[in-house]
Amino acid sequence: LTTPSTPQQSEVVPDRTEECKLIICQITDVYSLEHLASFKAMVDDIRARNQDATVVSMLTGDFLSPYLLSSVDKGAGMMNALNKMPLSYLTWGNHEADIDHDIVCEHVRNFPGKFINSNMLDHDAMDAQQEYDVIKLSSPDQSHERKVGLCAALSDYKT
Repeated sequence: LTTPSTPQQSEVVPDRTEECKLIICQITDVYSLEHLASFKAMVDDIRARNQDATVVSMLTGDFLSPYLLSSVDKGAGMMNALNKMPLSYLTWGNHEADIDHDIVCEHVRNFPGKFINSNMLDHDAMDAQQEYDVIKLSSPDQSHERKVGLCAALSDYKT
């Protein structure tokens, strides 16, 4: 992260009240808990420094496996940690299929944020997911509005 330099007295700071701002903090492939605290601190800091922006955070798959503890607790420890994060969105990754399907569905249902699943629409836990989401943005002075769509597709490509 960088911080902008302080403007000199001779510099003119432009008025940014007409801008719609979206900041997305994204992580993927979380195989241990050790970096989640840093991610949480980063998201909290970005939100504090960008009060005029919409800040969303997302984890885009592979969070339950191959996380080592999940082989013992079936993802309970990871979901407990994720549920305490400022995490707006969660999506499927191919390794979520490494854990019993019914247990994964229970984790989906207990996630407090939004779980996006755009291409497995007949999934057992679809009642706790949404096919897509639309983030509505407004400039601080309300003169501009934008919409940003989010979707999440899981491939059956085997690596």
